Amino acid sequence: MDAMVGVRGVRGRRTAWIAVVVTFLSVGACGRSGSDSAVDDAPPGRPTVTATVGAGQGPLLDVTVDGSTGTAYVTSSGDDSLSVIDADERVSTIGVGRAPGGVAVDPSTHTAYVTSLTEGAVSVVDIGSRAVTGTIAVGAGPQGIEWDPVTHTVYVANVDADTVSVIDADTRTVTATIRVGNQPGGMGVDPSTHSLYVANTGEGGGVSVIDAGTLTVTDTIAAGKSPHDAAIDPAARTAYVPNADDGSVSVVDLETRTVTDTLQVGNQPYGATVDPSAHTVYVTNFGDATVSMIDTETRTVTDTVPVRDGPQGVAVDPNSHTAYVVNLTDNTVSVIER
Repeated sequence: MDAMVGVRGVRGRRTAWIAVVVTFLSVGACGRSGSDSAVDDAPPGRPTVTATVGAGQGPLLDVTVDGSTGTAYVTSSGDDSLSVIDADERVSTIGVGRAPGGVAVDPSTHTAYVTSLTEGAVSVVDIGSRAVTGTIAVGAGPQGIEWDPVTHTVYVANVDADTVSVIDADTRTVTATIRVGNQPGGMGVDPSTHSLYVANTGEGGGVSVIDAGTLTVTDTIAAGKSPHDAAIDPAARTAYVPNADDGSVSVVDLETRTVTDTLQVGNQPYGATVDPSAHTVYVTNFGDATVSMIDTETRTVTDTVPVRDGPQGVAVDPNSHTAYVVNLTDNTVSVIER
């Protein structure tokens, strides 16, 4: 999954993060411009931060990668823009709705979908013309967003409404609104069954499972404390759920919908994404400014990569195996290569 952690957490923490974002927006906090060197002294073949890129005006909340072009897209809440980082780390921006939170991209139509935290809407962006071509009203506080390329469905987690909006991408209309758990955050789509896994960050937690056919919640999986994301490994039929309040990742069997393992990572893990062919999960640890890398075959943490302050969203290019990490409190994007 292209991880979207946005401004999430348990009720007390989420309120604090909303305050952080409001503070950033009100004072006009700026991200670092351009790119600077941040290369680790890692052995050859080990994951290394090869660049730190400024992208728009922070806080930066989410990132996704178009594997067909090697382009990363980052939401920049401070200046209401979508930052576009090409394979050469050149940055350009596209104006979107107010306080953009989550982003998902459909490579086949060259379309980006960007949630607007304060407007309760999703901006539809034509990447070719770099223009907003439509706005879709959803629920209150839309943050997490996920795209199913087979069904042409966009899912939006509305953290302030405890719902998920279901959007038909072809008609650009909301076809259903599904009540889930408390404060839904990051999500992941199982490409085999098209079921949606929704991490509920608030009190009670758990991961809601939505059936794509009936558009109803068919199961709730107990994870750790304050689950924040759901990264799907389709080949292994597994989901990885970072739990912010206990520094762990729950490993979920998608067939039995049970937690089969719990892995300790860093402090306050928020975002997660899977690189299936590399058998690697990337987990952002907000509290200690690191990224944990998990080997999916051995289920062990093989590397811990220092990044900048406040890492949240993370996405990986499946072709180059390059990972992009948005650092909320540093207003930068860390580029990790192997």
